[in-house]
Amino acid sequence: MDNTSLQYLTDTRRKLHALAELSGAEYKTCAFITEELKRFGYKPKTVETGVYCDVGRGNGRLAFRADIDALPLTENTEITGMTEYCGTGAMHACGHDGHTANLLNVARIVGGKSDVPLRFIFQFDEEVAGGSTVMIERGVLDGVDEIYALHLCPELEIGKIGYCYGGMFAGCCEFDVNVFGKSSHCAATEQGADAIMSSVEIATAVYESAKRRDMLVNLGKICGGDARNIVADMCKSEYTLRFYDMAKCESVILDIERAALSCDDKNGTTHNTEHIAVYPPLINHALSVDNVRRVMGDRCVAVEPRFTAEDFANYLLKVPGCMVWLGTRSEGHTSPLHSETFSFEERALVYGTELFMKLIESRMSA
Repeated sequence: MDNTSLQYLTDTRRKLHALAELSGAEYKTCAFITEELKRFGYKPKTVETGVYCDVGRGNGRLAFRADIDALPLTENTEITGMTEYCGTGAMHACGHDGHTANLLNVARIVGGKSDVPLRFIFQFDEEVAGGSTVMIERGVLDGVDEIYALHLCPELEIGKIGYCYGGMFAGCCEFDVNVFGKSSHCAATEQGADAIMSSVEIATAVYESAKRRDMLVNLGKICGGDARNIVADMCKSEYTLRFYDMAKCESVILDIERAALSCDDKNGTTHNTEHIAVYPPLINHALSVDNVRRVMGDRCVAVEPRFTAEDFANYLLKVPGCMVWLGTRSEGHTSPLHSETFSFEERALVYGTELFMKLIESRMSA
């Protein structure tokens, strides 16, 4: 990759880093992407604060996706060295500035014409509500027959591409269990209905059900009660389930409902369950992973699946494709994703551009 690419990647990543905006509010980022694409000869379209554009004619489009939102973190610029490019109230702590700069660089190199039908997708709201669903509903996959994405990885050395066949990221089910009881003095418990007692019994059932199915579960927050000597009339428990098999997730949800109903009968409580968000597991398609390995050769290394979630999974439910890790680890850049000290050297992005360009070239020679 020539020095022009590295300079563009560096400049663009830092501009995007300074623009950092929260999920669903990426207005300046959207405007920047749109103007860059127009400058390169494209006719971009917007979906809320997301952007996409096409080049080349025909169906059977090869698509690439980058996510554009940031996280609500205050950056530690003493560690990242990005004082001049620090955003306000948000930080690109998951590398989305790098993802976006990389895809813009590919669009720049391709220019406004291509023998291969391509679509470049810049997705909003990956971190919170799953903007992929909205973009898919608005037609961003129409005519697409394969899609790729990458994610920065501070555990892999710069220049390495981490691949994983099958499940790469876990599915995620976030839900709350609200239990309602009746207050009474603890000296007269028979006059009350203990919402906390039911919640604890339900939690035990949740963990036992998930353990039987080798699923990860976490009860991250529980709130209930008014005083130590009063039977609680309400308790809210906030859970996340992580899984690679949607059927197992559904079985756990059924077990939770059975346990909650049993507690209601036994303790005199009532309940409801609120499902906040459900993301499917990200399942890479084998032929797409093979394509990555073929074009990148010995730069590729096998990696293990993770229990983190990624809404790129929604695209892979519709069309074949895969996501890979792009190594960013170097001296002084070892902080994990989603931390206030995460940063990377822009030269890592050169290998992301190389990967996407080689995938395009492989279509041309197929």
